[in-house]
Amino acid sequence: MSAHPAAVRVRLSRLGWQFAFIGVFAMIGGAIRAYNLPLVLAGLIVATLILQWRWVRQTIGAITLERRLPGEAFAGQPFEVTFVCTNRSRWLSAWLIRIDDKIRRIDIAGRKDWLGRKQDLIDAETDASCGIGVIPCQKSVHGAYSCVITRRGRYDFGPLRVSSGAPLGLLSAESTQNRRESFYVFPARVALTRHWRRNLQSRMGGNATTARRSGVSDGEFFGIRGWQEGDSRRWIHWRTTARIGEPAVRQFEQHRRFEICIFVDAYSPETPKTTRWQKSASTADCEDANLERVISVAATLATQLVATPSNRIAMVIAGGRVVTLSSGGGREQTVAMLGQLAELSPGAKPDLVEAVKQIVHVAGRPRDLVVLSTRTASDAFEQEGADQLATYLAGGLKWRWFSTADASIDQIASSETSTDASLASQNPT
Repeated sequence: MSAHPAAVRVRLSRLGWQFAFIGVFAMIGGAIRAYNLPLVLAGLIVATLILQWRWVRQTIGAITLERRLPGEAFAGQPFEVTFVCTNRSRWLSAWLIRIDDKIRRIDIAGRKDWLGRKQDLIDAETDASCGIGVIPCQKSVHGAYSCVITRRGRYDFGPLRVSSGAPLGLLSAESTQNRRESFYVFPARVALTRHWRRNLQSRMGGNATTARRSGVSDGEFFGIRGWQEGDSRRWIHWRTTARIGEPAVRQFEQHRRFEICIFVDAYSPETPKTTRWQKSASTADCEDANLERVISVAATLATQLVATPSNRIAMVIAGGRVVTLSSGGGREQTVAMLGQLAELSPGAKPDLVEAVKQIVHVAGRPRDLVVLSTRTASDAFEQEGADQLATYLAGGLKWRWFSTADASIDQIASSETSTDASLASQNPT
C-alpha cells in the first residue's frame, strides 16, 4: 500500500506555546513601554515560528509511505511490519520522522444491524509506532516495528500517521493516510510428539492404514533391534554389535504419504439462559483454552503434512458453519486452511453429518479422518444425527478421534508452543 500523504496539519507543541507566549508578552511590553528591544525579540520569535512552520510543513508534505506486512504470522510469535519512507524533496532532508500505526482486531459478523444483517465488529485495538532518524533528499529509508499478537483472527492495519517536529520542536506537522490493510494472524503452533505420524496411522477397529511409503530415505531413527534377513549393512550399529556380540541394526520410522482429512469439531457448549458474561471466568477460560488448543493442533498438523509434497490433505471445519477445503500441496491452499482456522467461531451444535457429506463430495472418495475435538466421540454421537453419522463412519471411512476432554490429543501434540520454521520455508513456491 502506497499513497501520497493527505493534507498536512501543523500545530504548536507544548514548547511552542511557551515560546509563543514569550513573544506575545515581549510584543505587548515593548508596545506599552515603547521599547525597541522587546519588539525586536518578539519579531525574532515570530520569524522563528514562521520558519519552523514552513520547514515541518515542507518536510511532511514531501514524504510518502509504503507499509509492507509479512507473508504470514502465527499467534504468539513476533513479526515485523516494515515501512518504506521516501523523501521526494530535492533540497531538504527529512529529520526525526515518527510513524504511528493502528492495529484493530476484527470480530467477523460480531453483531447485527437493525435490518438483521451481520456486520463485522472491532473487538480490540492498539497503537504501534516507529521512528526514522534522517531521510536524505530523494532517497528511501526503511523503518519497522516488532509486533506480537497473542490471539488468532483478522486484523486491520491503519490508518497511518507520519509526523515530525524537527529541527526545533516548536511546531509539529502530521499527515494521515486512511487506506487500510487486512492481515490474518494464524493460530499458534504447538510442538508435536516424537511419534505423531505413527499415531495418525493407527486405526480403530483393526482397519489397515492407507499411508504409503514415500521416497528412499531411511526415515527417523527411533531404536535398535536384532539383525534380520534382508537388512542393509549400513544399518548396523557397531557399538551395540560389539557390546552384545550379535549383529544389531538401527531401526527407522519410514516416511509415509498421507491421504487424510483433518476434521475440526469446534464444539463449545452453551448453558441455557446464560450469556457469556454471566459465566464464571474460570469456566469460560477453560472452554476457550480447550478450543484454542484444538485449533492450534489442526493448524500445526496442516503445516507439517503439507510440507511433504506427496501428501494429500483435506480439512473440514464444523463450528458456527461448515467449511471444507482441500490442498494439493500448494501454499495458497494451505494459507486458505490457516485463514479459515484463524476466523473459526465455535458452535453449540456443529453439523457433523453435513461436514462428513461435504468432505466426501470434495475429496471424491472417502479419506481417513483425523478428528480433533473438545469432546469425546461418545458425547458427539449422542447429539442429533448420531445414527447417520455412525453410518458414514462405519461405511468405509477410517477415523481416529483425538479430544481434549479425555487427553487423547496428547498422543500427537504437547501443550508447549512451537518455534518451527515458517510456512514459507516449508512450502517454497
